[in-house]
Amino acid sequence: MQRRAYHPAESTKRSFREQPFVLFLVSVPLLMAAVLFGGATQREPDKDTTAIIQASYIYNIAKLVEWREPAMRQGPFVIGVLGSDNLYRELVNKYATRSIGKQPIEVRKLPEMPEVDRCHILFVPSADKDLLAAILRQENTRSTLIITDFPDALANGAVVNFIPAKNTLKYEISLVNAEKHRIDVGLTLRQLADKVVE
Repeated sequence: MQRRAYHPAESTKRSFREQPFVLFLVSVPLLMAAVLFGGATQREPDKDTTAIIQASYIYNIAKLVEWREPAMRQGPFVIGVLGSDNLYRELVNKYATRSIGKQPIEVRKLPEMPEVDRCHILFVPSADKDLLAAILRQENTRSTLIITDFPDALANGAVVNFIPAKNTLKYEISLVNAEKHRIDVGLTLRQLADKVVE
């Protein structure tokens, strides 16, 4: 794999972008603990802590990776969501007015089927895991960062997979799958992952 040349100015710029993500990771256990021990039995959309944390992860992940495909650096930055109504609403409410670099974020709720829109990031929940193999065969997903939340997802082609941990939510990442999709993963994202597949 070809390595990019080191540029001190670029490294400094990236480290400033990565600082909010580090602070977010520190706050995740506190947020999860507050909900887990709060006694709530059913989650309302605006109180679904898992969706809140997943949405924040997705936004921060988007800032810490780079797409090599030139077409992916133009137009809106598209985040697609299969199923997961609460996650979709959280992304729309909190992040749809923001941008990734100069690209405005556009959040799309996609039908639960293998044929998906072209996205920068696509979230495939465990309820739709049987669609993952067919989704990955689509031409539209060749430069898509697939994020999931079920066991063995990395072995089945996902780039990032959310995993529950005690009072928190963590993630694992596959650099092999990122490379297949021509996506460069930032150092901070790799360092803070619970597991990295190289």
